[in-house]
Amino acid sequence: MQSDTDSESASVEMHRSIMIAFCDVLRTTQLPPMTVMSLAASALGAVYKEVADQHRCDGGCTCGWKPNLRADVAALQAALASKIQAAASADLRVMQAVGRA
Repeated sequence: MQSDTDSESASVEMHRSIMIAFCDVLRTTQLPPMTVMSLAASALGAVYKEVADQHRCDGGCTCGWKPNLRADVAALQAALASKIQAAASADLRVMQAVGRA
């Protein structure tokens, strides 16, 4: 079973890798940020398809994952939405002041 520490480390590494790629593409292409975000989302979709295809073929992987396009896309959309909503709620401009410093 995977530990919380392993998941957190993997999450940090994925974030770091994606942010580096995002910034590199943004800097080298001068494309608008949302265009680069769309490219990143398309790349993730392509990665999903490649991995799912390998798990569907005979003798693919013994990890036990059974790709389910509808459920997997819903899970990925929920993960994206949860991070965006969490970031929005952390916006200091909309937070109510609790006291004085």
